[in-house]
Amino acid sequence: MATFNLSYTAPINPPGASPVLTQSQIWECIKRKVRHAEHFVPAITKTEILSESKEGETVVSLKRRITFAPGGHPAGAENAVETCHFFEPCRVDFVGADGSAIINAVSQGPGVEAQDLNYTYIFEWRHPELEAGSEEAAKQREADWATTQLAVNATIATMRRMVSEGVVG
Repeated sequence: MATFNLSYTAPINPPGASPVLTQSQIWECIKRKVRHAEHFVPAITKTEILSESKEGETVVSLKRRITFAPGGHPAGAENAVETCHFFEPCRVDFVGADGSAIINAVSQGPGVEAQDLNYTYIFEWRHPELEAGSEEAAKQREADWATTQLAVNATIATMRRMVSEGVVG
């Protein structure tokens, strides 16, 4: 089995970005992303919430099933069940039924402005069908790396669009 642990970070509010996103807007978008992954990830066509756990009125975790478009999952899966753990206001951990993990995190950058925020995805890409160190695994790692970068950039673009369109205030 080949496993690739990949991480990519991009600035949320680079110079010239408009509108500038706030921490609260970003958190609202992240919560939407968990419930409606298809609005953020083109490879996902459907999100079904299976269960939720709350502390008071706050959702702290939920279980979901996501459905992939044909060819949308790097290992060819049609769907996946994930448990999503919320760590407001900066992180969601997605844990797959197979034990794989994805972390989405917002962090403060080195600048003094509150809007100096970065978005990071950390992926544990598991490929049980591939032999570690093989040529096929090397090709898959490159594909997973491209997907990792695309996921971060597409999520930031979707957040900015949702704020621009007034979906998130």
